[in-house]
Amino acid sequence: MAMATTTTMASSSEAMLSQELFDETVLENEECFDLSPDEALRETIDQFRRQLGSCGAGAGVIGVGDGGAAPSPSPTSVARSAAGASSGDAKPEDEPPESTPKAPGRDVPPALAHLVLSHPDSPDGRRARDGRRRFRNSLASLDGFVGTDGKVTLNDADVERALEALGEVGRRCRSGDGDGTNGAADAAGEGGPLPYLAIFQQTSSIYTLMSFLSVVDPASLRSESESSSPQCRILEANARTLSSILGGNPSRDDGRCARLRAECRDAFVPALGRLVGLVGGFGELVSSSSRDRRTGSAASSVLSRLLRLGTNATKGCEGGKVAFVQSTLPSELDALSISACGTKRGGVAAIVRCLTIDGTGSDAEIRMEACQLLASLCRYDDFRDPSAKDGAMGAAGVSASSAHDHALEFHRAGAAKVLIEIARDALSACSDGEGSATEVAGRERLAAAALTGLRVLAVNDEIIQTMVALGALSTVVEALELGASASTGADGSDRVPESPDAGRPKRQRLAAGSLGLARNLCGNDEIKTNLCLGSADRCPPSVLGCLLRAMHIYPSVALVQEHACGTLAAMSLRRPANARAILDAGGPRWVLLAMKRHEDNVNVQRQGALAVRNIASRLLRDLPEGSKIQEDKTSAASDDERSAIRDAFLDQGAEEVLRNIAGRHQGSVDEAYAALRDLGCGVSLVKINTNEFEAGQGQTKAVATGRTMMFGEKHNANFRPVYEESAGLADGVDSAISQFGGDE
Repeated sequence: MAMATTTTMASSSEAMLSQELFDETVLENEECFDLSPDEALRETIDQFRRQLGSCGAGAGVIGVGDGGAAPSPSPTSVARSAAGASSGDAKPEDEPPESTPKAPGRDVPPALAHLVLSHPDSPDGRRARDGRRRFRNSLASLDGFVGTDGKVTLNDADVERALEALGEVGRRCRSGDGDGTNGAADAAGEGGPLPYLAIFQQTSSIYTLMSFLSVVDPASLRSESESSSPQCRILEANARTLSSILGGNPSRDDGRCARLRAECRDAFVPALGRLVGLVGGFGELVSSSSRDRRTGSAASSVLSRLLRLGTNATKGCEGGKVAFVQSTLPSELDALSISACGTKRGGVAAIVRCLTIDGTGSDAEIRMEACQLLASLCRYDDFRDPSAKDGAMGAAGVSASSAHDHALEFHRAGAAKVLIEIARDALSACSDGEGSATEVAGRERLAAAALTGLRVLAVNDEIIQTMVALGALSTVVEALELGASASTGADGSDRVPESPDAGRPKRQRLAAGSLGLARNLCGNDEIKTNLCLGSADRCPPSVLGCLLRAMHIYPSVALVQEHACGTLAAMSLRRPANARAILDAGGPRWVLLAMKRHEDNVNVQRQGALAVRNIASRLLRDLPEGSKIQEDKTSAASDDERSAIRDAFLDQGAEEVLRNIAGRHQGSVDEAYAALRDLGCGVSLVKINTNEFEAGQGQTKAVATGRTMMFGEKHNANFRPVYEESAGLADGVDSAISQFGGDE
């Protein structure tokens, strides 16, 4: 009897097919059945797809005898089946015709994602297989440094080998085989990171890298010289590798890559407690060093990497956010954090400590990374279904968002004041314009990160008023003016370029950050009026002009357009004067242009539809109905005003945009319906019976539709909209009082 062999996987039970079996089958198909290399490759891929689909996932490692599972296919059996398919056997209905062969590496099941799906004798195939071999060797090398007790043992001679292995794993899991020049086209093919992520996840290598976080004891950091030790070099390289795996690469990732990275983030949650301790230890070391000594220091570099790892590990992982915030610092650091920040939450104290580090260069990088980590912890971005098999909010047993609670924790620790100071200093440096282009860009990134941190903290009116008292309004105005600043023309005059995307200053980060914060600050009615119309003493001045200018300068930046539309929607809510100012300034034109340009962005569509609805409904609601007015002239004037308000939107194509763009997104259909209704357009919500689409019925039967029941409409024949007192009610009350007693 063959000995059963299995493979442990992090959170997936997909069968693993060995590369050796795949290559042997391709060559046997080609030799025995006189197939061309492309035909042999295609037939092998199709046959393995069918066999893996029929035997189901979790059948063990294919190619190794498994006593209790279905027998593993041999090369001969696969080749024989392939020959039958190529000699005239009927193909499955979903099989493509011979004239359109499947491209190797694309649209393959997850069980084949880790394989090199090119011919083993081709130059590309040999090169890709060599890359897989080096990747597996790197993983095996790192595993060899971890003992059975989870401790990492490294000799002096092992340091360089470990650094090389960590670099290889991080590079492959981020960019795959290529250099990133092919973009997302490589992600689904062999050049992208998908095969390496599949190998990394299926071999549970995430736990090896989690063990490497223990090479440095945060409580033992006493001097700057210790941060240059080989252990700290290993820690920094490990943090960089983990960030590459958990953070993702938008230009090269597809949906399968994103799923594998999400599974790795869920598995990484137990290590976040140790990460918090490392951030606290290195943060205290950097803070206690003099500014001259820590400029460009190794400790600052390690701390930046650790903070970035925290951001990548908690983004899109609710369990990770909770675990980070609720972690405790080592006892030696816990007393310092409580006295400095007044909080017992180790994650909160560690981040606030990093925010208070004062300086430039590497210290500014630390503060920027701390701002981004704070924003990740206070943002709800885990939209996976907790009840799904692979979508549990994770490993910390969280079933609801904790973003609001985390924002309150950071506010109590004094984070808002520190963030405003960071943003103010960075904006002041940006206004001076001194330094190289890299330094100026770094200041803008820091200011934008601080503004984003303030935005996620502004969750209730108390925090908003505290921010305003600390000077948040003047900071928003300054940032928006810089972000929407006009480019300088050839004649030296300030003007908006005719082609907004051409030659504009790269300050869209400031525009997006300031508009996002203004959008949340507009939750307070008095503050949004001051931002829209300006206060009596012109402090702050109106930001409406800068807001519309930013929409014109950055038409292709979806985040700027989303926050601008959201700010206009918030400003006009319950404030007719604000709605009138937006209408007179040409706001409807820019809102509808944004919706037309970003028709596939549901966030822009939703905020744009809200802006249209709030502006129109607020102005139209304040106009009296003609039937209620006795004077004919007044009635005619009112009707003309009503038509003018609607025409301001309809002449810009609002009906077409709301019906055919915003109305086709599930996330914005309700807002589009309300906007069309308030503009006086005929509209109704339609309910589609999706059961007609089951079992192919949607192709042969008419779709059953019906009007959606609106709130307040009568749908129950026995429902009585008017309360009628029961005839026996008084007798029942008297009986209850006599039985149970009552007040005299």
